[in-house]
This record gives sequence, C-alpha cells and structure tokens, in this order.
Amino acid sequence: MRKQGIDGTGMLNLYDRVTGIFNEIFDSRLLTASLFALIGYCVLFTQRKFPMRWMIFVLFGMILLSFVTLTARSGVKARVHFHKGMVILWFALHGMMVISGLFYQDWLSESVPLLICYPVVFSVLASREDESTFRSILRGCVFAVLPFLVWSYLAVPVTLGYPGYKGVFYDANCLSMCCIVMATAAMLLAYASFKENRKKAAAAYGACALLAAVTLALTLSRSGLLALGGVVVILTAAIIAGTAKHPGRLLALLAAFVLVLGAAGAYITMDKIQEAYEEDYALAVYNHETYGNPITVPKPEERTLSMDDLTSDRWGIWMTILHNLTLNGHESSVVKEWVAGDGAGDRHFNAHNAFLGVTYNNGVIAGVLLLCYTVLALIRAVQYYWMHRRESAYAATPLAFCAVFILVGLFESVYAPFSVIGCTYLLVQAPLWRADLSRRTADAIEG
Repeated sequence: MRKQGIDGTGMLNLYDRVTGIFNEIFDSRLLTASLFALIGYCVLFTQRKFPMRWMIFVLFGMILLSFVTLTARSGVKARVHFHKGMVILWFALHGMMVISGLFYQDWLSESVPLLICYPVVFSVLASREDESTFRSILRGCVFAVLPFLVWSYLAVPVTLGYPGYKGVFYDANCLSMCCIVMATAAMLLAYASFKENRKKAAAAYGACALLAAVTLALTLSRSGLLALGGVVVILTAAIIAGTAKHPGRLLALLAAFVLVLGAAGAYITMDKIQEAYEEDYALAVYNHETYGNPITVPKPEERTLSMDDLTSDRWGIWMTILHNLTLNGHESSVVKEWVAGDGAGDRHFNAHNAFLGVTYNNGVIAGVLLLCYTVLALIRAVQYYWMHRRESAYAATPLAFCAVFILVGLFESVYAPFSVIGCTYLLVQAPLWRADLSRRTADAIEG
C-alpha cells in the first residue's frame, strides 16, 4: 500500500551526501551536547537582548543548528514520509516571509533558515527514535537555562514587587521566557524519570522545575505565568486522561493551582496598573513644577481601567497593527504608526504578539499561514500524545511546547528561528511532520 504524504527521503540522502565525511566524525551521543550549545546560545542572546546585528546572530545559530543535525544522524538509512499539510503550510508561510524580505531585506536573515534549514532538521530528527531525541532536547533546555539562573541569584539580589526581578537579564520578560522553557522541560523530565522508576533523577528535575517556576513568579511576567499555568493544566489533564490511577486527586490539585495562579495574575496586574498610574501622575507633576506644563493626567484614584491598562499598552499596538496591514509587510518590527499616534516617544515597541508580529512584519498572507500552521501543529501534537500516551513518558513533549509557544506568543513576539521559545518549539516539531503519527521511528528502514 502506498504511503500517504510527501517522501522526505531525498532530503535525507542529499544531506548525507553533503555531510557524509562529517557523519563519520560526529557521534549521535553528542546530540545532547549540541542541543545544549544551540539552546544555550539562544538563552545568551535573550539575556543580552541581541546586542549584535541580527544577521550575524542568525548565522551563528545556523552553524549550531548544523551541529545538531550532524550529531542527530544515527548512521542508519531511513525512509521518511511527511504530512502534506504540514509541509505545504511550512513552505508557503516561509516562502511569503522570503518574499517580504525581497522588499525589506531585514527579514531575509530569519526567513531563509526557517525556509531551508529547519526542514532538514525535521528530516533528520524524524528519522530517529523519538524518546532519545526528546530527552536530549529537554536536557538541553534545562541545562542551558540553569547556569543563567544561578548567575542571576549570585550576582543580583532578589527584589520583590514591580517591575519584577530580572537577574542578569536585559529585562524581566527575557528572564521569564527562559524560565518557562526550563520549567516545562524539567517537568517533562521529572515525569519521565518517575515513570522509569528513577526517583533521584525525578527529584532533581522536579527541583529544577520548582526553581524555574519560583524565578518566573519573581519576574511578575503575566505572559510567563499564563504559559506556566497552561502547561501545568495541559500536562496534568494529559496524565489524567492517559495514565492516572487517581484522577480525582489530580483534578483537585489542578483546580487549586488554577485558582492560585489566577489570583496571583490578578494581583500582579492591579499592582502594575497602580504603579503606572502613580508614575504617570508623578511625571506630570514634575513637568508642571519644572517647565510649567499643565497637568493633563488624572490623579491615580480618578483613573478608570482600560484595555491598554490591562495589557500594558498591547491593546493599542494590536489595534494599530490591524488598521495598518499590508500584503508585503513593513520595514521594521517597531510599530511606527502606534509610536506616532500614541506619542510614545522612545518606547519603540514591537507587536508583542507572535502572530500579529509576523502579520505586521511579513504581510497578511504570512500571518494567516502562521495561524493555520500553528493550529495544525497543535492538532497533530494532541493526536501524537493520544497515540503514545501509554508507551512513552515523553509523548506530551510536542503538546507542551506548542502550548508554551501559543500562550507566550499571545503577548510576546517569539516566532524567530533562534529565540529561546521559537527554537525549542521548532525542534519538537519533527515527529509531527511524519505522515503516520503512530510510528515513533521512520516509516521504513532500508536494509
């Protein structure tokens, strides 16, 4: 019977011919180390807020990605059939991103690796056994972020309250993105270790997850807390649906966790809003006393809540984007129309939304295609988990990172080839590209 899907074997064979000599040198046991280097690189430049030119940053990321693919090859020739929908949406989406780069060259540096390099990675990783691949990715996530958390606590005293603890990172949001990646990976590793009866490893990974979660809470990042809550809810629900012996207990803990997280989110939101009200009024008073400017800002107690207050100005940015969409995108990720209309001064904000960010930067068609690809990937991640929930402790990995990407992506522009969330999300896509999700290895092995 003919396999359904697009045959990706040609891509694998071409890759093997080009890199054949290196495949003799690089051992597949180095995969964890190469993933640690790749994700660590993403964390480093999240921490530093991308100080070098974006093109150079992407170039070094592509070099590290090549090391990942070299060490991922097991030396066994495999036949891989890709899912037509995933492949077509991927190349259509990133083809449109390349087209926007022909109008605005800044987008070429990140659209080319997404169009060309990641499909090669998907080919290589999809030809492997999934559990060892997921284990390497998750360990890379945990041990890439952990040194930065230790460095933060040793170098920067912990602060409580607004604007949030940022450690050695550029800002609290950057730290929170790294924390959610580490927390998710550590939770998955802890669960897998527990299922494998490796109690000490489970405890160690659990401690890492707790450290990341506590640090995330200190950042006061609402997008991070939302993502953490979503991941915990999804993973717990998955365990309940798939393997739990006492679902009632887990459901009770889940409900308590949601209530606590919701209360924390509401408290942080109101605290941030009150601080912003007081800062605005204090600045208006200063300008009045110093320069004689009239006070046009209401007193904090006279202010009324708005969507901009609740979303830290994101609502206004999103509405501005929707009113200024084009087919080929814009030259800069800074929403200049909002800056000009809002009188924001030097607050050169991007979209603060992964989906609207691609729509604004690369055009309406690219934004619609990203949304379609994300929905299809999420559906296939759910299907993948359901098929393998009893045989693999790592089956929820694609689902968990799809949730992280979507939930953080609602409030931050994280869709980039080597952002810490974007890179991790893309790495776990490989099994979802297979036409047949019921197989954890390649469709067929050639003798």
